[in-house]
Amino acid sequence: MANPDMTVVDLIALLREKATAPPPAASQLLVRHLQCKESVDLAHCLSEAMDRYAATTGLPLPSPSELLPPLG
Repeated sequence: MANPDMTVVDLIALLREKATAPPPAASQLLVRHLQCKESVDLAHCLSEAMDRYAATTGLPLPSPSELLPPLG
């Protein structure tokens, strides 16, 4: 976190430094994933399948138990 006594010039310099720094590895991985044609096609197919299931049954797909946090 920035120092509260920081001047405007110091803050601008800090923001410029952050803006030019390379993104973290997790962000780079996400960008590669979102640019991958196979990933985008798979997400589209999954979305269509979920929509068809909901339209046919009138119910949303249940969440897998491993995605839910434990109670208690």
